[in-house]
Amino acid sequence: MYLLFLIVSSLLFIANGTDSEIGYCDINKNNCDNQLTLTTDKLIFYDVNPPEGFNLRRDVYMRFAIMLSQAIKRGRKNWKLILPPFHRLYHWRSTVKSEPIPWRAFFDVNALKTFAPILELYEIFSERKNVHIDTLYVLLNFEDPFENGVFYEKWQIVEDCDYSGDFWGYNNITVGETVCVRFQGKISKLWELILQHPKDHNVMFAHGEIPLHDSYGTKTFWDCRKSMKFNKDLIKVAKEYISENLDCNNDKCESYISIHWRRQDFAYSRSSDVPSIAGTAIQIDNAFKKHAPSIKKVYIASDAKASEFKQLEYKLSELGYKVYSYLPSRKDIESFKDGGIAIIDQIICAYSSYFIGTHESTFTFRIQEEREILGFDSGTTFNRLCPDKGRCERPSKWTIIN
Repeated sequence: MYLLFLIVSSLLFIANGTDSEIGYCDINKNNCDNQLTLTTDKLIFYDVNPPEGFNLRRDVYMRFAIMLSQAIKRGRKNWKLILPPFHRLYHWRSTVKSEPIPWRAFFDVNALKTFAPILELYEIFSERKNVHIDTLYVLLNFEDPFENGVFYEKWQIVEDCDYSGDFWGYNNITVGETVCVRFQGKISKLWELILQHPKDHNVMFAHGEIPLHDSYGTKTFWDCRKSMKFNKDLIKVAKEYISENLDCNNDKCESYISIHWRRQDFAYSRSSDVPSIAGTAIQIDNAFKKHAPSIKKVYIASDAKASEFKQLEYKLSELGYKVYSYLPSRKDIESFKDGGIAIIDQIICAYSSYFIGTHESTFTFRIQEEREILGFDSGTTFNRLCPDKGRCERPSKWTIIN
């Protein structure tokens, strides 16, 4: 599905050409409060299909943030984007508490506000006891996205659909009208739906992962991505780990290479794209010999079972390498949540001399973006673990545009 998104996004990007520089506020001038004005502001809410993971949700946010920042340039200045809290994500198995988690737990929200006018959902509740959504648009995919071999941007209102969202666990959110819409195309096309109900002040889009980027890989995309700075506490923990274990005290290290080794669902659902444990060790050894012959430390971020990780660690230690991974304490998990632990892993991977990721993993994509922002050579970033046998498709290179 993500590969389809990348293909279609690149086609739309080529069709659109380049885009101009945009901005919303200057964080250094402290004018990024984006406070809510009850009488005039209009709000866009959205959610994402529950099974989708944390790293795809970050990308969906960017689509909506870019959509809104572009619209502001065209005169829609009274709209704000409401950030949906992270709630009961399927992949967050170690988080015991189920309360909605705000974005500020993982990101510098003031930095996000330098790009687009956003508010956290809890900020709304500081102004209003109840929130009423005027129109909820439940987005659905068309059954055949390439009708007659051509991808057309289009939408179509349909009669019935199921919406099982629980509004992030809040019981003080109500809906006026629900509209079911088959949709495909760029996210800016959502304005056509909004204009069907011009008197609406609060609109929401369910399945916000369906609309595509307006400007994937362009300067606007990268301006938005650069504004997604991490929570400072997470950066501090990652840097302390790197300093204490990997002998580096800056953002571009020469003392270790890093691997994102995706296992679990990929090991069986994408078995033709990922290597065996023995094959993984061989590929890591080859990478050391070819690209980092003087380095012996490897950092591995992985969702592998403990038994699988120990097997890989043993094979690499036999080859003379020292394996590292961030093992959070129970206190760390309670403080940083699963999303924060993932970000710490990504920061450590991003700072390494050389990085190898997993094909079509959004976790890998976010690390690659971070390395582009840090200024690493793309040859040290866009690398993947290959299957033991068969074709190994080279990863796409979405290099930064400043």
